[in-house]
Amino acid sequence: ANDKLFLVCDGVGGNEKGEVASRLTCDKIAEYFKQNPIEVSNETYIAKALKYAEEAFDQYIAKNPESKGMGTTLTLLHLNSNGASIAHVGDSRVYQFRNGQIMFQTSDHSLVNDLLKAGVINEEQAKDHPRKNVISRAIQGSTVKSTKADVELITGIQPGDYFFLCTDGILENITDFEIGQILAQSISNNDKMGEISKRCEEDPNDNFSAYLIQIEDIEGFVHQNNEDTIVEAVIAEPEAEIIAEAEIEEKKPII
Repeated sequence: ANDKLFLVCDGVGGNEKGEVASRLTCDKIAEYFKQNPIEVSNETYIAKALKYAEEAFDQYIAKNPESKGMGTTLTLLHLNSNGASIAHVGDSRVYQFRNGQIMFQTSDHSLVNDLLKAGVINEEQAKDHPRKNVISRAIQGSTVKSTKADVELITGIQPGDYFFLCTDGILENITDFEIGQILAQSISNNDKMGEISKRCEEDPNDNFSAYLIQIEDIEGFVHQNNEDTIVEAVIAEPEAEIIAEAEIEEKKPII
């Protein structure tokens, strides 16, 4: 199952707490999937995987009390023969692109997105909002606050579709529309990721991590590592790579 599981986590908290949180979450959720193989992961299954990760947080915090308050976002993509399970917590995102168009994207668990949905602010105000790094959900362990992932089951995936998992640092530098434009170009996937990486490096104020997975056919897909924190996925039957970038002190969960 783990060769079809992709995770991107973005840690919250300074002094390397965020890095611990993101790595712990990625490791433990991958471990749960490996120990409890399933073809199609649903909301109930993912809730159990998240609880498994939260229990690991509780144990770590009990041994390292100074780490209380650490947290992380989560994006999860689990591919299967029928489609994909997508889960997220926080403001890291999952997109599905087809021919450069967004077929699906997650909705951020953030203060700014809540204000946007409520009509308190508009899209323009949201871009430069002073509290845009405040997230309304994070994985912090059940002793601090249990959380819930939003889960979507997607079917009707077509060969050529892309899934893009990314931290908010990516989106500080490039828009959804621009990502779609790059993915629609007649260049290699390696070059497409190079373009996205180049945009991020122009103004690297935040850590950025991403996965790009292209569906080759309904059964297979392949990935290839770059030396960068951005990872490309394009070929068939990959070993899962886990990307965890962290220590973003200005990102704060709402407790």
